[in-house]
Order: sequence, then structure tokens, then C-alpha cells
Amino acid sequence: MGLVTERISIVVDGYGIQGFQSVEVTRSMQDGAMSFTLEATAASWSSQALALRTGKQIQIYTSPDLGGMPGSGDLLLTGAVDEYDSEIGEKGNRSVRLSGRSKGRNAIDCSPVKHKTGMVKNKTLLQAAQEFDEFGVGWSTDQQLKPVALIQRQPEEAMYDTIEREARKQGLMLVAQTDGTIQITRAGTKRHAGGLVLGQSPVNSMGVVINTTHKRSPVVVRGQRRSGTGKKNLRQEYQDTGDDDDEFRPALVIAEGDHSDDELQTRAKWERLRMAAFGIRPRARVSRWRDDAGMLWTPGLLVSITNAVEQVDGDYTLSSVTLSQTDGEGDGVGTRASMEFVDPRSHGGKKGAGKSDDVFSPGDGL
Repeated sequence: MGLVTERISIVVDGYGIQGFQSVEVTRSMQDGAMSFTLEATAASWSSQALALRTGKQIQIYTSPDLGGMPGSGDLLLTGAVDEYDSEIGEKGNRSVRLSGRSKGRNAIDCSPVKHKTGMVKNKTLLQAAQEFDEFGVGWSTDQQLKPVALIQRQPEEAMYDTIEREARKQGLMLVAQTDGTIQITRAGTKRHAGGLVLGQSPVNSMGVVINTTHKRSPVVVRGQRRSGTGKKNLRQEYQDTGDDDDEFRPALVIAEGDHSDDELQTRAKWERLRMAAFGIRPRARVSRWRDDAGMLWTPGLLVSITNAVEQVDGDYTLSSVTLSQTDGEGDGVGTRASMEFVDPRSHGGKKGAGKSDDVFSPGDGL
């Protein structure tokens, strides 16, 4: 596939809207909500389009078929407008900027108020999320989850924070989906078609970020059991050094809630892996929103990355992607996808195939 221009449309109240000169959509393994920004100049908005000002649910669609109807193509995002910004100039020229997030915004912003106790006992994390989900966000998982003895909400805590706190204990991630729901997941084995090679189409540029401030050893996790006496229950501690013992740079984590010994060990490894995800990030900017098979770039999938200059050669998990398209001429215009990658182990997956330099390794996985 060569350069592909996407046709973007919004559907609100069953009415399709097109004609945006600038579009940006960001999706990440770290976020329970996708974000978007759309801009239109010289816009003449119909009465139906004015519904975008009210926060009604919308769907954003994208298609390489420039002649298609509004609302056709691949579903890119389901959510609502957070902010509507309209400016009318001296000559009557009008510009409109919309920014918002997918449906997960309600779980991120709001606390459940209908649940009588704020407590869930002997249910999986998915079941707890579904029980607290008063906002109709929708939750799913592709993992085998075990029942948790007790999940207790904190006063005024947003619903998303409650679930994310427990997810950290289990080494799980909460990832926004295009239909607005949130999936409880880890990096898997599914992959994008083709690969990205420095100097070859569709790659515009490649780079790496290696931030050693995120490199910590050992990671020390301390906790206290909800019940029981003695040092084993009152002074829990687990240390994880990974593969790195070159420098003593400890990180101290105080475990929230009740952790078994196995959970404390998982938490220590997870904290080390998550630090590596922020500190070691190959990246690429490409000239299309889709892989060789026409699938939209999707966080969590494996991508073959080759950057011979930086000794990157292997399979990496797509961690985040910003899809952008701007009309006009000059720098920054056109169709682009800016992506960051991590070793699959940093998102709970298995070591990827390849022969990259050891500096890109986060150490042993879960």
C-alpha cells in the first residue's frame, strides 16, 4: 500500500458530518479512553451538526474510499465531544475545533453513586468493573481472570481508578476500544501485516528514546495483609532486580490494599516492566493509518521493526499511536501515523522474536 488519504466522518443522532481540514486521534495501551481533535475552517454547520455542542454520543468513521457516504468505513472511535470551540473572524470566516474522548471518559471522570456499598467480594476484575459501571461504558477481557476476595472503592474515587488499582496488582492493562468499551488485557501474540524498516516506504522517520531515569533496581514492594499477625502479614516485602544489578537505584512501591505473596511478586515485576515501557521506546512515523493488509494501526499488536542505525531488529508491541491528517501544503500536512513501541514484556506479553541490542530489553517478563 502507498500513500492513503482517509475520509473522516462523524455520526451524531444518525446524521453524518464531513469536511474536517485537520484530524488527530490518539489511542494507547496506557489509556482507558481514546482522544480526538477535529478542526474545520469556513464551516457552515447545519442544525444537526450543532448537536456536537451538547456532548451527545458520536461515532467517528474513517475510510480510504474518498467517494463513500458519511458514516461508512471503519469505526475509529465512539465517544463524545468534551469541548466545542468556535471562532468567527472580522470577515465572517468561521473555524470550529472539537476535542473529546471515547466513552471511557465517563469511567475516568465519574464515581459510581448507585452502588450501595462500594465493595465487591469474590468476583473477577471484569465482574467488578461491570458491577460498578453505572455509565454504560462496557467492559470486556481476553484474559483468564481469577476471583478477587475483596475490591473496595475509596471515597470519591473515580470508577476507572478503582479498577486500575486492582489491575496493577494483577499485571493487567485497561485499554480503550473503538466501540468505546474498555478491555482488560495484556500484550498478546496477534500482529500487524508487514513490517516497518528505516528507509523504506511507508516510513517517514524512525527513532528511539532511552531514558535511564526510569531504570531502577531493585524495585521494592512493601505491603500489609488485611488480616493476620506476625512479620509475614504485617511487614510484607518483595524485591525484584530484573536483569540489572549494575547500579543501586531502588524504587519503593507501597502496595495498595491486600496482596498475597504471589501478588506482591507480580506487582514488583509489573512495576519494573512498566518503568521500562516509559524508559525504552522505539518510535516511527509513517505515511498511512493502516498496515499492509489495510488494518488500522492498533495498540497491543506486534509489529516487526528494523532500525539498523540504532540496532533495533525484532517484534515490538505497538504501545501508542496518533493518527493525524491535515489538508493544505507545507510541513506537517498530509496523512501520518506517529507510533511508539515497547518490548512486549513491558505490556505483560512474551519476549518478541528478533535480535535487537540488549539495551532495549526490559528484563524478565511476568
